[in-house]
Amino acid sequence: MSAILGPIHHWLFRKIKIQNDLTNAIIEGAKEKNLNVAPLANIDAGYGSLPEGDLGNIIDPTNIHGWLQDKIAIVERRLAYVVKTLTEGDAEAINIICDISRAFGVKNAISNGVSPADGFEYYENTFVSGMPCDGVNMVVNEDSDELMWQETVDIHKQYWDEVGANEALFYEIRNAMIEGVFAGSGLAYYALGNGSYKLVRE
Repeated sequence: MSAILGPIHHWLFRKIKIQNDLTNAIIEGAKEKNLNVAPLANIDAGYGSLPEGDLGNIIDPTNIHGWLQDKIAIVERRLAYVVKTLTEGDAEAINIICDISRAFGVKNAISNGVSPADGFEYYENTFVSGMPCDGVNMVVNEDSDELMWQETVDIHKQYWDEVGANEALFYEIRNAMIEGVFAGSGLAYYALGNGSYKLVRE
């Protein structure tokens, strides 16, 4: 089956697994911090889970695009549900979640001394931004010391709305992980608002 798959499918599934790993790291970290994780016991039944194994052995070869889209939906909803559950009635939980996410980013950090273009490529290789055909992230300005991009569409909102979670928390968590990813890289990351972001050589 793997012969029908292209590099882009493996690239996308790797990003899906990274987001799933982030969610699992948040759950484990929340346990260590004694947050209320009991309701999360039903997460697989309620929101599904990623199958394990080599992509060529688990993907539906008759519906590659649909299969991958479904797995994006699973990891998006799982993260939204975990964050909603942990933050309900606990104002401090989001700070703990962001700390966990930042540490997860550090574990998946880019190397030091890279260019802004390299940093953006790493970002695109790490974070789920819908399907490749969605064309979510568009570079709007680039030189040797700075790269700015714009999110052309919010592809996360639909999943957080479905779960009844506050989507603003998603961006807090993602920004924390991105800070970890670029810590010590020689690049500074800025979330400028309105879906605009930039990487600047320090």
